[in-house]
Amino acid sequence: MNEPLVSFVIPYYNSGSTIQETIDSIFNQSYSNFDIWIINDGSTDQLSIEKLKIFEGNDKIHLLNQENAGPSTARNLAINLSNAAYIVPLDADDKVAVNTINDCLNLMNTETNIGVTYGNLQFFGNENDIKTQDLFSIEQQLLWNQIAVCCVIRKDVFEEVGLYDEHLSKLGLEDWEFWIRVGLSNWKFKKIEDVHFYIRIVSSSRTFEVANKNLNLIKDYVYQKHSNSLIKAYEKKYYEFKMLKETPDFKIGQFFLTPYRFIKKKLFSNE
Repeated sequence: MNEPLVSFVIPYYNSGSTIQETIDSIFNQSYSNFDIWIINDGSTDQLSIEKLKIFEGNDKIHLLNQENAGPSTARNLAINLSNAAYIVPLDADDKVAVNTINDCLNLMNTETNIGVTYGNLQFFGNENDIKTQDLFSIEQQLLWNQIAVCCVIRKDVFEEVGLYDEHLSKLGLEDWEFWIRVGLSNWKFKKIEDVHFYIRIVSSSRTFEVANKNLNLIKDYVYQKHSNSLIKAYEKKYYEFKMLKETPDFKIGQFFLTPYRFIKKKLFSNE
């Protein structure tokens, strides 16, 4: 039996009420050569634990168990065990769009320097908007996370830059730090202008309950870890801006803005 080319990797913690929708979306999408890794990250809800039993015996689904250590550790466990050429991280309450995997693999099979493909996101639950994700820029990525964790990633990328940082496993935003390392490598990001994943928005999500509360700790850790890259990126930006100020267009713009600034200063100084 041939090894699956794609592995969906799903950390699972008390997600019994949503996991069926996630699994159904995988089986309903148009690509068939895949397997699924569900990593039970120390669930405490008995109904959620029982729910996993319905997947036993399905030869496309691997069930793993670990003590609660967070999604970084859970994902890393499955990525290490998978023999697939492509990894698709997916949360246990999200869904994959019908043509996502086919579209991404068609591109990545022809352009071997692309390590990550991603698209836009459709929110559902408490919100119903489309999230248009940014084109990847390492300068921006060093300051904030541009891309959701749900993407198609070559297994070779993990082997070159490393797995998810397990220090952030319970703090959150491990994908932000991982994308920085990928962006500093020679691998390329490619965005496809379609909705690739459906992201459930609820107030009890890990983003709201964990990552947002730990944001300062996360930033301190990531900025310290990548301080050299941060310095180099913004030293470059400083000199680009300095050179821009010497161009004729910039000086002309400053000339035309001078009267506006004078009037604004006079108006507000009288308040």
